[in-house]
Amino acid sequence: NNDHMINRSSSGWSHQPHNIIHVNPIDSHRRLYSSTPIIYNDHRHPPKNEHQRHKLHIGFASLSNSLPFESPDESTSANGSKQVGDTELDPHATIMLTSMRGGVSNFDCPAPPLIESNKSLPSSAESLTCWQANRQSEVQISTAFDQAWEALLEEDDSEASHVLHGEDGRTTTMTCRLGYRSAVVLSDEDIKDAKDSTDNSDCHEREGTFDGDARVGVLFAGKPAQENDDSATTGQPAVVLVHNLSEEYVLHSLRTSPLVQQYKLGNESSEKNIQLISLAHNPETQIAAYLLSNQHQQTDDGLTLLQRAHGYMKQSLTSSFVGYETAVKEGLIDGYGVDSNGLSLPESHDMHFGWRDVLECAVDAYLEVHGDDETIGRSSLKVIRLPGNVLETRGAKVANEIGSFFGISDSDDSSEEGLPSFTDDQNDSHVQQKQKLRKLRNILPKSVEVYVTRPLTAYPYGGTGWGPTSSPGLAENSGGSSNVLVSTPPLFLKKQGDDSSGDSDGKNIDATHPIRILDYQIENSPMGQEPALLWSNHHYNQHGPRPAAYQPILNAALQHFDADAILEASRERELTVEERETLDGCKLLQGMMHDLDASLDTMKSFAAYEEYLMNVAVPLIYGSFEELDEESAGMLQLFFRVHGMAVRMVVARWTRDLLVAGWKRGDSSSGDDDEINIIRKKDKHQEQEMAKVWKVLGFGDFAGGYDIPEDVTLQEFALKHMLKDDAVQGLVIGCSRPEHVLEAMRAADSSGSDGDKKD
Repeated sequence: NNDHMINRSSSGWSHQPHNIIHVNPIDSHRRLYSSTPIIYNDHRHPPKNEHQRHKLHIGFASLSNSLPFESPDESTSANGSKQVGDTELDPHATIMLTSMRGGVSNFDCPAPPLIESNKSLPSSAESLTCWQANRQSEVQISTAFDQAWEALLEEDDSEASHVLHGEDGRTTTMTCRLGYRSAVVLSDEDIKDAKDSTDNSDCHEREGTFDGDARVGVLFAGKPAQENDDSATTGQPAVVLVHNLSEEYVLHSLRTSPLVQQYKLGNESSEKNIQLISLAHNPETQIAAYLLSNQHQQTDDGLTLLQRAHGYMKQSLTSSFVGYETAVKEGLIDGYGVDSNGLSLPESHDMHFGWRDVLECAVDAYLEVHGDDETIGRSSLKVIRLPGNVLETRGAKVANEIGSFFGISDSDDSSEEGLPSFTDDQNDSHVQQKQKLRKLRNILPKSVEVYVTRPLTAYPYGGTGWGPTSSPGLAENSGGSSNVLVSTPPLFLKKQGDDSSGDSDGKNIDATHPIRILDYQIENSPMGQEPALLWSNHHYNQHGPRPAAYQPILNAALQHFDADAILEASRERELTVEERETLDGCKLLQGMMHDLDASLDTMKSFAAYEEYLMNVAVPLIYGSFEELDEESAGMLQLFFRVHGMAVRMVVARWTRDLLVAGWKRGDSSSGDDDEINIIRKKDKHQEQEMAKVWKVLGFGDFAGGYDIPEDVTLQEFALKHMLKDDAVQGLVIGCSRPEHVLEAMRAADSSGSDGDKKD
């Protein structure tokens, strides 16, 4: 990192050109959580709840859903790998092994492509960069699963045998997603020169290879070829992020899938009982791509641009489902589904995607592949996956609607949906869709499982870039001759350099820095004592809103950079240029620390705060000083470390206040059962204020806050709340360490108790 600090000698402050000490203010308050064991305040563990554990689906790549602590034991290395016997397991394998030991055997493969935007790419058109990037996550997961499987076999655990041998009807389920891929941008000449006869080359996945390719981002801008007097360098092609849901692309991806190759093709002799489900990823991206590429198009069909975009999206999704139905026939997968952010968006949103559209596309795809022969069976649609949490409540509502349609949920009875009615407008597309689904109900699966994603991460307006002043849908321009796009397109489709998302200093919530529904581990020991950790909710109630060491370290840091030696020298002589610059730099540092302290109670996003440090604080230090002596560098590290913990405290408390929305627990009334007789009160003013925040952030209708006990962490409450919803058959949780799995299982075991939502 570019955090160069200044040097203080015995004679005063001075610039030193050599021996620069590098200090990372981000790592200074991160390292605590990777080296210090967790001290739990509640050692109670509820009895195992197998039904709720079976709902857990363990993901890997997304840390936005992961629980915020790390507690490696002695057998775990620094990179997260674990020693089992003589074998060192991959970090992913360690997570899988922990899951299967606890009876959790559902895993979600990270979505491709795993490629960094600043990665140096091979210059030749035949490079395997994109081909490998699009399949890298599947290779990693299959390798990790095989390692965990072998380790589990060696343990000969009775619990593990249920997973290994599929007892009690249980199987290991792996879900993967298709839609996005990295693709090389090749000119016609490059394509002609590329070796198309070579399998598994980037030329086969270049942009434009498949009908329906929609560019949604640039991963690598490319480098032009350069010539000079001495030599010539070959240019590097650009690499873009492409979205596609065509039948051709789906079959291409599945037939070359490492997961399919490993567990479906030629796997007759394997003991592994694995169900492979592929999901069409974010179909609403096709809506956005159509809007952006056709917003000036004029037609006479009477449809708005948005209506045509939705029709195009449904055609694309149907095409992908045709590919999936074909893949099931070929034995490549066991079923398919959809993973869509648009399913949880309000109907007024451009990117809204209805769950009935999924069913209609599945019916159309089935009929295209199998015809109307009722003896063949039913659609292979198995899963609908959408985001939902205690803030983004539309996801749970949609889950209950789907459950009601299939007779799973106890919500509104939809068994009569689609029956003819004299009050219905038979020309209404929604009425026609319901009647079609009722007529073809025998083709639909008997049930579809609903999985909820990112239960611990809430994005304002679904992360689409909308704001409270955005106008939904489309509007006619002043001339009335064509449609124009009014609402903001999804964030990933914005142009580079667009700063409309607002400031990222931790004080605001935006589409890039969402709300994390988490409590954090906080040091509660004074300076000089052995650190002990408390969850931020326990720390707040037992020790107050600041870490014990915060104020002493802040005072010490301010005093350390007061530059008294230079000020004293200025009374006796004229300061040198270096001394004046150092004095100015110390004033800047003190000002920065004062500002960070003054803004502490306004923090709402820890991720945005970290970004602010790297984009503002670090350049400020780097621009003011060349280096610091070891003592000064250590003082700044201490400040950033304890300030980071204080920010965590504030962010967690603000998030809790947003969720509680005025509910307060008072003292217990007299009685034998204190839990039943706890007095609950509501602050109406606080409820109204938080209702406004919900509306501004686009979290849907506010129906009152949650009664969250103070001794329950936010993540435990949020997971339990979603798990106890019968309409939610799966909860996808991103885990970066085995401990995250254990915490998720603990929440599953205790789901159904501690707190509820109050109307």
